[in-house]
Amino acid sequence: MPNTRLSTVLVAICFLAISFNNGLLPLAQALTLTPTLEIPAAYDTTNPADPVLEKANDALTGLPIDKRGAVDWMKALNSGAITPRADLTGTGKMEILDADIIMKNTKEMPYVKFPHSSHTRWLACVNCHDKIFTPKAGGNPVNMTKIFQGQYCGVCHGKVAFAAIITCERCHSIPHGNTKAWW
Repeated sequence: MPNTRLSTVLVAICFLAISFNNGLLPLAQALTLTPTLEIPAAYDTTNPADPVLEKANDALTGLPIDKRGAVDWMKALNSGAITPRADLTGTGKMEILDADIIMKNTKEMPYVKFPHSSHTRWLACVNCHDKIFTPKAGGNPVNMTKIFQGQYCGVCHGKVAFAAIITCERCHSIPHGNTKAWW
């Protein structure tokens, strides 16, 4: 049986290699945009704590999977399978901001809906503002090249959150004009 996760990663690697071969992003850097924890090199085996640390495959067992074979963190959160803490002690309270931002600089793609609530259920506002995003309408020249280079959304997406390269519909979710929902 073919490994669909590996196939998806290989397609993404080829796309990145082609897209960024013009000097925007070296291929070696593009290959690290979607690391998989199944690769033994992801672990620091020289760390004395390595033998007692839970490995990713064990830690992720039983969590909901999306249609591409990766953990669907929002489903895990919504189902109660995981419960993020506001602080290390677990005594703080998460401050959830329920305010969607619609980004319309998407050309022929559907508009991007940024759901603050999905993000603030995990993170305090200071994780993104003002270092990554300026909290001002039009203050962030976000585009896919910058995201793939690890800026703006790419600080997390493609590293610890779903990869933007193969999940367009998760962000580009609002059709407009002649755009169509293909999902």
